Amino acid sequence: MKVSFKAMWLLASLSVLMVLAVGCNDTLRQFIVPIPSPTGDPGRLANAITLSTNPMTPPSNGSDMHINVSGDSSVGIVPVGLNPVFLGKTSNQVFIINSGTPPTVPATVSIYVALLPTSNVSTVTLPATSSGPVAGAISSSGNIYIANRLSNNVDLIAGGVFAVTASIAVGTEPVMIAGNTANNKIFVVNHGSNNVTEISTIDNTVIKTIPVGSQPIWAVMSSDGLFVFVVNQGDGTVSVIDASLDIVLPCVVGPSCPSGNAIKVGTTAASSPNFAFYEPTLKRVYVSNTGEQSVTVIKANGIDLGSTPQVLPSKIADIPVSGLPTSITALSSGTKAYAALGNCPAGVNHLTLPDPASASNTSHCPGNLVSVIDVVGLRETGTIGVGPGAVSVDAASDASRVYVISANDITTVRDDVHVPNCTDTACLPGLVQPDRTFPTPSISIINAATNVVLVTPVNAGVVNRPLPTFHVPQQDPTCVPTIDPNFNDDVPLPCPLQNPFVVRTFP
Repeated sequence: MKVSFKAMWLLASLSVLMVLAVGCNDTLRQFIVPIPSPTGDPGRLANAITLSTNPMTPPSNGSDMHINVSGDSSVGIVPVGLNPVFLGKTSNQVFIINSGTPPTVPATVSIYVALLPTSNVSTVTLPATSSGPVAGAISSSGNIYIANRLSNNVDLIAGGVFAVTASIAVGTEPVMIAGNTANNKIFVVNHGSNNVTEISTIDNTVIKTIPVGSQPIWAVMSSDGLFVFVVNQGDGTVSVIDASLDIVLPCVVGPSCPSGNAIKVGTTAASSPNFAFYEPTLKRVYVSNTGEQSVTVIKANGIDLGSTPQVLPSKIADIPVSGLPTSITALSSGTKAYAALGNCPAGVNHLTLPDPASASNTSHCPGNLVSVIDVVGLRETGTIGVGPGAVSVDAASDASRVYVISANDITTVRDDVHVPNCTDTACLPGLVQPDRTFPTPSISIINAATNVVLVTPVNAGVVNRPLPTFHVPQQDPTCVPTIDPNFNDDVPLPCPLQNPFVVRTFP
């Protein structure tokens, strides 16, 4: 009995202690500050990058501006070289080709980490024997290739070396290179010789020269590296190259393929296509036709020469739009495409847009609309008003935003100090002065879900509409906008801005 009594006593004592411990723990819990779990979705890190030339006298370096996709905010301005002409990207870097002013200022390539606009910029000087660099692409090994239009060669910048390590002779007047990390070949578009030079990126030797249409101006490789779509501006066609067979694929002879080996784009002989965008979800190619108010959609999937009957590249539709397109993009969701309707002169292309001496550069592009295209119904469903000079457009990889450049946008400021426009208690005597207009190129962010431009609020003294989201960098970064109290005592008068000509998103 004694043993049993002791055991029962010990058990009862332990129970009391446990109750006290639980109560004490409850008391302690009152002093624990809970840490809430993360809320919201910050979004995948991505940037939209706008490249601008700088017309400041004496000639000054251009720059690009980075916009954070998830935050809709400007996160950095990166100075690049003199007279930039092309914006390209690798798997993690941005590269900008700067044509310079040879022989005084040589051509260079600026390279930096794409999502770190505050990172160091590496500058590669191109050889003096290479003249007129205009475009570039990457290879699966991370090398960068630069097409030199005037010297008929391609320079190789080895990945991580930041120096030109080889030069490869190609056809006449190379103007574009198609390549990506999914293929160990690049395809150089030769505008002057109407062909494409195929180069192995393994040993940097020429594999083959492939004839295409007249005056080829652009090319894009499918994301899987299997096909290359070459835009022939001279005859208004697109040639499709099988990157494995090294041949131009045939197409079904008919109205959309009169020659049997190139797809006719547009509805007229003067369609003058200038640009193509490959969309990997639906596997389609979208082409902007600068000579008419249309964009062309090309089927780029299911191509199979071994099937019976063969599945060949084909045109899906020519879609009428509300102006002359200069650039086009499509959402990764496979729902919509957007065309920048710059209303530029027919034949405008990436060579003439940043060239102030060209008759078809950005200053001759008054269009101020972006076409919204239903890619399922294959029709334009509406337009979005932006500033004049809509010459370049691109979409975020998550399909949330669309970015469009307004190269000829303006800001108009009104006199608000003279009666009857005066809204202050102290007004000045005299006549109301005329409005003052300033060139202020801009970029507009379009919410792809609503097709509404995200505008930055401005003072009522600014009268231009529609309003952009951001203005591009100033020509002189030290310039301070000033207020003229004898004209408008609320709105600083803008400093001269740079001239934007292309926007690209990363990744």
